[in-house]
Formats: sequence, structure tokens, C-alpha cells
Amino acid sequence: MKAAQLHAPGDIRVVDLPVPQPGPGQVLVKVMAYAPYGTDVGTYLNKGGRYVKDYPVGIGADFSGVVAGLGEGVEGLREGDRVSALALDHCGTCANCKAGRQNLCLDPAFKTLVRQTCCEEYTLVSARKLAVLPDAVGFDDAAMLAGPVDALNAFTRMGLKAGDTVGILGVGAMGLGAVAMARALDLDVVAIGGSGKRSQLAGELGAARLFPIAAHGEAVSDAVLVALPGGLPAVMETTASEWGMAQAFAVAAPGASVALTGGGALPVSNWEIVDRELAIFGVRAGAGQAQVLDLIASGKLSLRPTVTRRFALDDVAQAFSLLAGPEARDVGRVIIEIGEAE
Repeated sequence: MKAAQLHAPGDIRVVDLPVPQPGPGQVLVKVMAYAPYGTDVGTYLNKGGRYVKDYPVGIGADFSGVVAGLGEGVEGLREGDRVSALALDHCGTCANCKAGRQNLCLDPAFKTLVRQTCCEEYTLVSARKLAVLPDAVGFDDAAMLAGPVDALNAFTRMGLKAGDTVGILGVGAMGLGAVAMARALDLDVVAIGGSGKRSQLAGELGAARLFPIAAHGEAVSDAVLVALPGGLPAVMETTASEWGMAQAFAVAAPGASVALTGGGALPVSNWEIVDRELAIFGVRAGAGQAQVLDLIASGKLSLRPTVTRRFALDDVAQAFSLLAGPEARDVGRVIIEIGEAE
């Protein structure tokens, strides 16, 4: 089978590998669509050696496909099922898993993240990670679930309800997914960031207020606070960057909720958190895959309008060069088309 592999930072090649065989509890999936996002670009560049320790290595996390084979003990799935996958594996039996918090599985065997690879014609997936797609959900939307699933977790944890206002910090792949999810829940959205056409895409998804930036890393909080005195009652930070963290806390109102998806040290002290009575929520992916798929099937949520480029698997190097380069500011989502529907 054809598979994309990284051989060094920025060196991605399509190679030929054997089709893997599913073991107990595993499913062989024929990949149809793969949608790279920020973590994939980070893996591709591997700045500071954070993402990859040994080469060659596969790449990819957010994808959709068709079940092509079942390992021993797999139930509830059959060959030909159209599926998508959660980001994190889990045991399925601990207290958190039984309570629907699979992203916080208590089993030590699942504490260390094992990243899925999917920029290949076939991939092995734990059966627990898979969901069968409703008939009304296409492969494109099903390959872009990470952002909406993370955002659903964030908004639920912050206790937001229809009519509430939330600021989305960052309008890359994850941020656009958060904007779409917020609008599907009838939240009012303030989209902050984007130095090119991405801010425009956030507006097309339904963000009521847009605060683009002229260049990467530009401070935007002052402009937000002039337009919205007092700040925002809820903020979701999607960039996991120093810039995004600083802007998120700067625009948060006293008493605000701030949801974080990653990043380094907080740009505020403990006393600032206390003095402003900020509520901070960590967001570790999410377990709301089925709910997101239902929203897509109902027509309330779609990221297809954000897809601005498509590439074949053979052209994956061109796709990643685009996403890691200066032209990325004008690119929404990219779809790597890998399989063909039969």
C-alpha cells in the first residue's frame, strides 16, 4: 500500500508498505479522507524535536474511511461500514469510560498518547475509537472531527448555553472547528486571529464579530477590549501558543471561563487568577464524537465550506509545504483524498 512517511523534519515521502493485519480488538480501515491540522504540521516540522524521536514515522490523526477487516473479538462493526475515529484510545471499562469521559480514561495503559497514523491507504485502529457514520455524513466532514469534538467538550465544561457569547482564539483548523461547533449550539461567536483569509472563513461559518490580525504574532487584545469593554465572558484558546495564551487571558472578563487545549506556562499568576476570579478548564480532546456526527447529519454543522484545497496522496509533500509556509494564512482546511468509494 502507499503510505506517507516522514524521514526528517520537512521531508515527507510516499513509500510502499505491506497492508497491516488487524490483531485482537483492532480494525483495518481503508482510509478515504485525511484532514491535516496544526499538530500534524508540528509533527512535519518537528521543531525542537518535540513530536518525533525516531524516523521514519507515519503521520496523520483526523480521518474517515471504510472498515476493510476485523480482528479477533471485535463486535458492533462489519466490513463496509463507513467510520471515523476518536483521537484517544481508552479501556472502555474504568469509571470514567463508563461515565462517558473516555478522553480521561483511568487505565495506566492508556495514559501515554499513541498517535494514530492515517496518511496511508490502510490503517489499523482500535475498535473502541471508531464510530459508524450516519448515512447523511460524508467522508469530508467525518475527517474533520477533532476541532468540533474538542470544542463541544470545552463548551460543555464551561456550562455555555444557547445565546451565550464565546471568544474563539485562533482561526486555524481547530479554531474553525470550534466556530462551527459554537454556531451549531447557537452560541454567539467572537473570532480572534487570522492574518489572511482564515478570519473571513470564520465569518462565513457564522462568527458575529471578527478581529483579524495584520501579521502573525500581532497583539489584538486592545482592539477587542475597545470594541467589547470589560472583555469576554468565555474564551476558548485553540492555538496552544504563547501568543494565543496571552491574548486569551487579556480578553477574558473578570469572572470569565477560559478553556485551554494545550500550551506552555500560563501568562497570568495565581494572584491574577484569584483577583479576576477566572475559571480555567483544560480540554483533553473529547468523547462527544457521536453527538458531533448527529449535528452534521442534521445539517446544523459542516466544515465543508472551509475546505480550500485538495490533494492526492502522491502530492502530500506539496500539501504540507503549503500548510507549513506563508501561504497557509489564506488556506482553510486541506483534504488529502486517499481512497475512492466503491
